[in-house]
Parts: sequence; structure tokens; C-alpha cells
Amino acid sequence: MNNNLETVLNEDVKKIFKINIPWNKFRNKKILITGGNGFIANYFINIFYIINEIKKLNLSIECTIRNKKKIQEYKKKYKKKFLKIHQISLLDKIKLKNKFNYIIHAASLASPKYFKEYPIDVVLPNIVGTVNLLKFAEKQKLDKFIFFSSTGVNGFVNDSKRPISENVYGPLDPTLIKNSYLESKRMGENLCYAWHAQKNIPIQIVRPAITYGPGIQLNDGRSYADFISKVVQNKNLILNSNGKAIRNFCYISDFISGLILMMTKGNIGQTFNIANQDEISIKNLAHLIVNKFFKEKKLKVVYKVDNDYLRVNFKKTTVSTKKIRSLGWKILTSLEDGFKRTIKTYE
Repeated sequence: MNNNLETVLNEDVKKIFKINIPWNKFRNKKILITGGNGFIANYFINIFYIINEIKKLNLSIECTIRNKKKIQEYKKKYKKKFLKIHQISLLDKIKLKNKFNYIIHAASLASPKYFKEYPIDVVLPNIVGTVNLLKFAEKQKLDKFIFFSSTGVNGFVNDSKRPISENVYGPLDPTLIKNSYLESKRMGENLCYAWHAQKNIPIQIVRPAITYGPGIQLNDGRSYADFISKVVQNKNLILNSNGKAIRNFCYISDFISGLILMMTKGNIGQTFNIANQDEISIKNLAHLIVNKFFKEKKLKVVYKVDNDYLRVNFKKTTVSTKKIRSLGWKILTSLEDGFKRTIKTYE
């Protein structure tokens, strides 16, 4: 872990501590999190490692992971007592021996770059992987089973209804490959509610919108990751569209504080949006980055429209966060601060 990343993580923990969270609910608990090398899961582990040390929670985490190289990195970074790593496929029967208090299913291929060439690999973790984890959960005495979904499952909703709440839906075309991620997330949610109804599994659904921060893959394929990558490389920002789409960007520590509140204060059998309701167009974000946030780099915005760029073309992505805010959640990181903190960790 580089010094800048360590500094940012410790500062992010201080921000999370500003939220009123009942930390004792994690005391002596065991958490299983899938997709340990994913952006949000990895950050969650990093943050909880620090929190566990400060609060002396005697918390332990086990994670599933596919990348052998990442396993070695984890082993060097964390105390063995805190983190145990399993190299397993969620598409097979889950045979882990330990008992867990929380299961967080965060393993998924979420980047649009996978949708065209690997749609099967996109779909299966959200459906088959979810079924296998829910069957495994039947043998546990869980506090919560948390499924990572996406605000995109709301589908195409009339923008006059935004910010839209968790129970408002519009159409998605299941015959379009670019919808493989969102359609499988919809099915994953339905599976969770089926196991909740029939097997009494204490499920919760979390729906992140656009979450960014330290650890985001620079080749992710989404606009904000492209922007971060270009700034790190001191190259001009490239827009693959006209940039008119309206988006909302949530810094990772704000998302994690919302997730923790949901886990400790949110009701079982509920779905929660965790997102920033502040709107900005992709075009305006790009210009803010080059003309304000990183003005000293003297970069430019270049338009290079790619009509074959495979992603779901929502004009807006703003959703209601009334439910998570009712638990005491709030945004603590500005867009400028979030991007500056993110870039700092790559330097």
C-alpha cells in the first residue's frame, strides 16, 4: 500500500466516524464478502481493517477471490486473524466451514467492456452465484445477507419521476446484450426475496449508483474511470459521446458509510439506494476536471463519439436516497475533493 493511499484511507475512516453508526453490532462478528478483489469489496476490507484496529471489534472477514496475484497481495497486507481468503468459484456449491454473521455478495462483472464479449460471465455470478450463496445461507444464522445490485435495475423511467424511489420501475429489453448485467441483477434481487419469503433468509438489497474512489480500475471502461486514468497519465480527456447524459457521482467512503448504516440500522427485507443526488452532465464533469480540479495539468476535453460503445444509455441516473438518509446518512465528500483524493492515491 503506497503512502498516499494509506493517508487517504485513514482520512476516509475519520469521515465515516462522523456518521452515527452502532459499531458494537460488529463486535466479534464474522463477515463473508464475495469478489474480494473488486473495487468496492476491496475498499470495504481496507476500511474495516482500520476500523477494527481502532474500535477493537475483534471482527474478522473472509472473502472469495479468483486472482492468485491478489491473494498474495492480501496476505502481505493484513493480519491473518483479520482476513482469510478463499480461491473458489461461486458457480460451484459453497463448502466453506466457518459460520458467518454477515454475507455480502459483491462479486460481479460490472464494467460495460465485458457486456459484449462475455455476457455469460456477467450473468452467472448474479444468478447462479446468488443461488449457491443463498443455499449456503440456509445453514447459517445470519444477521444479514446483502446483495449488491444497481440503481440501473429501475430501467427506463420517465425522467419527470426522478429522483426515483426503490419501488419504481420501467422497462428493460432482455434481448439486448448490453442489458445482461441489469437483467441478471433484477433476477438476483428476485432470488433474494424468494429465499427471504420461503426460507426466512434475512436479506437486504443495496443499490449503488455511480461510485468512484481509490482502487477503481483505470481500464474499467466507464467515463469517470477513463477521466481518472487520463488525469493520472497527464493526457487529454476523451468523451465517447456528446456528454449530455446526466449522472450522479458518489465517493466511495460516503457509499461505505451508507452500506454500514444499512447493515446496522436498516430493516430486513428492504432495498436501499445509496447514491449522490447531485446531478452533473458527463460533459460538465470533464470540463470541471480539466479547468478547475486539475487546472495546473493544462489538459483538454476531446470529443470522439463512438456509436459502438456498449452501455445502457440512460439520460439520467438520479435516484431517491430518502430511505438511507432516514437512517442518518449524508454525503460528506464534494465532487472536487473526491476526485482529488482519488487521483492522489495513484501518484
